[in-house]
Amino acid sequence: MTNAVRKVREVFRAAQCPLTLVEINEAVPELKPNQISMALCYFYRQRYVSREQVKNENTKGRKNVWMYTFHEARLPIND
Repeated sequence: MTNAVRKVREVFRAAQCPLTLVEINEAVPELKPNQISMALCYFYRQRYVSREQVKNENTKGRKNVWMYTFHEARLPIND
């Protein structure tokens, strides 16, 4: 998993913008979607990522998807 975390972090740092799981998968095709999802879950629990639901731009798949924004510093705890 550490390899996936490192690669996903590099993708966020290179992009410097919010990304969806599909966009991360396109940037790092050697990772499986479940590996990317686990890395995003890790970042979310560690408060390095915030997320919001957006309308899916692809014609296939879910209507809404999560858009993830990476932060270099931990986010404050939301009570």
